[in-house]
Amino acid sequence: MKADERMREVTKQQFKEMYFRYGKGITGWTQEYWDKFYEKEKDPPMRCMLRMPESPKHSRMMIVDDFTAKEYRMFFLTEDEEESFFDR
Repeated sequence: MKADERMREVTKQQFKEMYFRYGKGITGWTQEYWDKFYEKEKDPPMRCMLRMPESPKHSRMMIVDDFTAKEYRMFFLTEDEEESFFDR
């Protein structure tokens, strides 16, 4: 699978800033969730990857934890994309 050129590596601090900026505590993206799953560094360390929203309609934040690739990937979907995401 070809890597998404729009996805870029960011620092953990930048990833955290985007998590709280776009997550806004809705749909489970809370401080408690961050503390439980992302605050403590994993061994081996995970890279933080980010694909910024393409438009204001891309408002649904998604995070994939890929332990094989040792990456957290944050990206954004539209409401319609989110609805059909799990249909595949």
